[in-house]
Amino acid sequence: MKVIAVLIPTFNIEYSLDVLSGISDYFHDKEAKVVIIQTRIPGINTGAFDYQYCTGFEYAKSKEVDAIICVSGLYASQMKEDRLREMFKEFEPKPIISIALDPLTKNGYVIQADCRKSIKDIVNHLKREHDCKKIAFFSANETKSKEALERYDAFTAALDACKLTFYPDMVYDGNFTDFKAHDEIIARFKSKNDIPFDAVVCANDMMASGCIRAFEEIGVRVPQDVKVIGFDDAIVASMMTPKLSTINQDIYSQGYEAAEIADRVLNGEKMKKILLNPLVPKFRQSCGCIGMDRSMPIYKNVDGEICSDLNEKNDGVMQFVNALNEKNTIVTLMDTIRGFNTLKQMFFSLKYITSECAMSGLAIHFFKEVQLIDSEKEFVLPDKAELHMFYTELNKTEVFRPGLTSDPHEKIFPARTMEDISGVFLLNPIFLGEANYGYMICRIKEKKFADYNVYLKIIMNAVAQAYEYTSKIQEGRNLERENSDLALQSRMDELTGILNRRGFIEQGQAALDLLQETDTSGVIFFADMDGLKKINDTYGHEMGDKAIMLQARVLKDIFRSSDVIGRLSGDEFGIVALGMKIGYVEHTKLKIDMLCKKVSIENQLPFTLSISLGAVDLQKSSVLKQLLSEADKDLYKEKKKKHARQ
Repeated sequence: MKVIAVLIPTFNIEYSLDVLSGISDYFHDKEAKVVIIQTRIPGINTGAFDYQYCTGFEYAKSKEVDAIICVSGLYASQMKEDRLREMFKEFEPKPIISIALDPLTKNGYVIQADCRKSIKDIVNHLKREHDCKKIAFFSANETKSKEALERYDAFTAALDACKLTFYPDMVYDGNFTDFKAHDEIIARFKSKNDIPFDAVVCANDMMASGCIRAFEEIGVRVPQDVKVIGFDDAIVASMMTPKLSTINQDIYSQGYEAAEIADRVLNGEKMKKILLNPLVPKFRQSCGCIGMDRSMPIYKNVDGEICSDLNEKNDGVMQFVNALNEKNTIVTLMDTIRGFNTLKQMFFSLKYITSECAMSGLAIHFFKEVQLIDSEKEFVLPDKAELHMFYTELNKTEVFRPGLTSDPHEKIFPARTMEDISGVFLLNPIFLGEANYGYMICRIKEKKFADYNVYLKIIMNAVAQAYEYTSKIQEGRNLERENSDLALQSRMDELTGILNRRGFIEQGQAALDLLQETDTSGVIFFADMDGLKKINDTYGHEMGDKAIMLQARVLKDIFRSSDVIGRLSGDEFGIVALGMKIGYVEHTKLKIDMLCKKVSIENQLPFTLSISLGAVDLQKSSVLKQLLSEADKDLYKEKKKKHARQ
């Protein structure tokens, strides 16, 4: 059976959903295994340990994989093309089907969007239908991405073909983002009298959205004063007011065609090395083709014909229903994983987990030894992986520790699992902090890839924690003691019994990633004991240690067992409070202060325990260390207030 690996950096954008849907639909009734691997972009980490996803590239090199489909446009947006092509060479001689960037390999194929004709169509439309003579352009040339430069070149060529003047001072850079385009307009123009153009073409829809917001703020009417056209036909294009005229890339078709090329090449057919995908201009309200009083989802094509614009992605009811279903699934999944601590307990829940997450199978593999992955070093894939647990509803098979080991360089689907089952699979590394335990593969039933991203993150964290817990039990050691295993040691603070700095950063970051992925509230605290130096100097260090232990106990009593609490240094503590809202912080401080006084009396201390806390919500950053830094700034203000009252 053919095995095709799909490399993509993220599931969480509309582009990814469209291209993966196209690939999945092509292989729907084919005898093939499609393994989608989310890798992130090498060297670009939005989370503290996101680099762990880059281990996915190594699984795609397995001899079991027959061909590679790479969504290279997303990689090329933040990677140099030469570096990306060097990466392609590592997969030779496998066929490589690239979407956007020509891999320039012997057995390479590329699908590219032909933007020159479509941009010429919209420039000609603005001139002929709306009498526009001065057309500005919002580029993303500063990103130096292939798409940005191609769209800019296509725009200048279109002006020339339509015999319109090119004005270099009417080219602005928006970096492909809404806010950058918005700020650029606001910085340059104060009213509609300052606007030197009668239309603006943007290299993507997000920049067009930013322009329209900025125009509204300075009293420029769209489309009466300025026509605006975007590029991509993202969901925002049909949801905004006015509805955005744009260019549809038909990303779905690009994914479908990439899948077809991979399939036919593996069948021995000769295929064109370069396939140009036509684009479709859609003229809506922002250029004046559709009246503002028309609420139905429609657009005009280049021939002036009215076309229906209705699809599931811009159906508000469907979006609401899907979002509600996802939230319910996440809540159910999190409730389920709270019910187990060990790997065997997880196995008993495996069938239920796969059912709730719209999966028809899940296999979890562990390396013989836990790998500590450094972001600065290249990952070396171990040559042994053990199938630890497995379930598939297709033949109602459940196994735990069957004693099957395989070399992932040779096979990523071990015998007796899903090796003879076709379908679409997701491969995800299993990691917690720097520790990498192995990988899991699930067979999916639906095309809700962004949802699966959340499910896999929840399952991955649960598996990693169950692995650690189980390992400690097997070694017969107290759970509060340090484990001698390199991946598990030095996570507990000996004095207080709570996490030490390393353990707190790792587990806290994992909790933070999950909170932000599921859009759940939370507060990060940075705490510092008051007067510890004076306690040490007056009563000795033994009493100081007792004060630290009692202070840790106070924090454990105040915060929930699901919260992450750690001792960061001598008298400093960190807390990740799951689900807490920032408005509850003052009440929490009051509860801590009251319990400190109570504990001091009960333990007959010659002083009263006291601690200052700085707090910050999750909106500041996605990285725990940065949030701790922000909380430290708030702590400094808290200390100043206390000193002022003394």
